[in-house]
Amino acid sequence: MRIKINSGGRKFNLRIPTRLFFNPISAAICKGAVTIGRTSFDNNNINLSSLSYRDIRKLFKIIRMSRILLDGEPLISACSANGEIVEIWL
Repeated sequence: MRIKINSGGRKFNLRIPTRLFFNPISAAICKGAVTIGRTSFDNNNINLSSLSYRDIRKLFKIIRMSRILLDGEPLISACSANGEIVEIWL
């Protein structure tokens, strides 16, 4: 994953290995966070408590595979009114 920010002549690039975010340990942490925060999500009619560890792992695998589909295009590209640009690549 690469995050690039251009703001008023200053540039910030952050490179993080995609596997660092989307791995089995991260899936376990996400499952724990969903279980702990279940009440706040249930109040907004979003049922995340039905997600299993296996479902989260499948989601992470799909995110990693989507990198091939994007073929070098940014996942997110945003430009503010001030001319600041934020781009995120997988």
